[in-house]
Amino acid sequence: MNSVASSFGALIVGVMVLAFVVSGISIAKRHRRKERQIRGLKWLSSLRSLLSHVQQHRGLCSGYLNGESSLILDIERLQREVSRDLMEIATIDLDIEDNPRWKGITQHWARLAGNFQTLKIESCLSQHNHLIKNVLYLIDDLAQESDLYLLKDNKSKPLHVYWRDLLSAAEYIGQARAIGTGVSAASYCDSVSKIRLNHLCQKIETNTGRLWKESGDSEKQITSVRRLIDCINNELLQDVPSIEPGEFFSLATTAIDSLLEQFDQLVKEQRWQ
Repeated sequence: MNSVASSFGALIVGVMVLAFVVSGISIAKRHRRKERQIRGLKWLSSLRSLLSHVQQHRGLCSGYLNGESSLILDIERLQREVSRDLMEIATIDLDIEDNPRWKGITQHWARLAGNFQTLKIESCLSQHNHLIKNVLYLIDDLAQESDLYLLKDNKSKPLHVYWRDLLSAAEYIGQARAIGTGVSAASYCDSVSKIRLNHLCQKIETNTGRLWKESGDSEKQITSVRRLIDCINNELLQDVPSIEPGEFFSLATTAIDSLLEQFDQLVKEQRWQ
């Protein structure tokens, strides 16, 4: 009898120890995942800043190469901002230096920042577009690596769906800003630019429409995006545009900022939690 009781007691102890070990492993895994998510959200915030500054650099370079030489001081300021962004991203976790896409982005930026004045207009725009596309890919890569795809809103919808829509819509507006600023600076809208701007307007309307359907209407976003679309249709898509480069750049930037503010809020809420 004592032997049976002793064996049963040992079994109970063994089960308790096993449960304690399993619980400890589970807690450790959750802790490591939380640390990865905190790091990922820091990356997400800093990469968003980098993305915004490179997009602005693209628009101002387009205006500059089309004849608006006064933009050079703003371009130089943005290059300093991008340098700070790159340093901040790298300091979050030095392991990013081993990421091939990150290496490609930093090397491409160094070449572009140093040589943009010697590029043809189309090449400068194309190189910026390619660089920005890689930043967007890096955001997805690091979000997945950091388990950010597991984060959901109060309706159990994955948050990365929202931020992808926000960044996609902002990028279409950014491309329209770059082309439109160049058109305005050149005081001429050729047939290719008209086709591109019309296409981008359709993309902007489609993407923002889907965004507002999914996440709810934003009066600020709707107003700023509609003002931009109206401006493109009425003031840019003419043989001789009737809006100044700086004014159009500012109008488009307001529309982009209205989207990125929502992105920043999503990240802030998750970091607070």
